[in-house]
Parts: sequence; C-alpha cells; structure tokens
Amino acid sequence: MRTGLLFLLLLTSCSVSKPVIPVWLHQKLLQAERNPNSYLEVWQYDYRNERVYYFIPACCDRFTELFNAQGKLVCYPAGGITGQGDGRCRKFLTGRKNGELIWRPRGATVD
Repeated sequence: MRTGLLFLLLLTSCSVSKPVIPVWLHQKLLQAERNPNSYLEVWQYDYRNERVYYFIPACCDRFTELFNAQGKLVCYPAGGITGQGDGRCRKFLTGRKNGELIWRPRGATVD
C-alpha cells in the first residue's frame, strides 16, 4: 500500500502541466489569433497582490490594456498619443512582478 501511494505521489509530482488560463482570456487570445494586427504580445504579471494580464498592441499610438484575473479592464498603463496611458495605474510599469510572456502571434519574430 505504501509503495503504491509513494508511486502515485512521485507520478503526480513529476507530471508536466500547462498553465491554466481563465476562459475569458482564452477567448480573447483566439480572437487575437484571427486578427494578427491586434496585439504584439500578452504578458501575465503579479501586481498589487493580484494576477493581471497586460496586452501590448501591435501598432501605433494605441493604448496598452491591463485586465485583472476576472477579465475586467483595470486601466491603460501606456500608449496613446502621449505614451502615458490613461493615468489610472501609473505605477504598473514599475510595480509589476513575475512577468511571463503567455502569447505572441504565430510567426512573430523575437527581437
């Protein structure tokens, strides 16, 4: 019995799992795949003790978008004509932590 339990623990601890993303995010990424000019990258961060998703637009004076884990738009941290976003979360760019790239359009090159 102990051997079986130990084997099961080893098996589950060694398994590789893909990150689970919220349904709203999965749907938004599918839309972005269909429109290659929508976003350049999507990053996941921790900000103010919360998981957030940062969408970087593909082009030209568009606002970046920051969503919370429930899919609610928090703010526009950067971009726009001034490059300063909407001013509602000025500390995001310096306060974000644990950044992980979670999406880039297929065929996009890495600089």
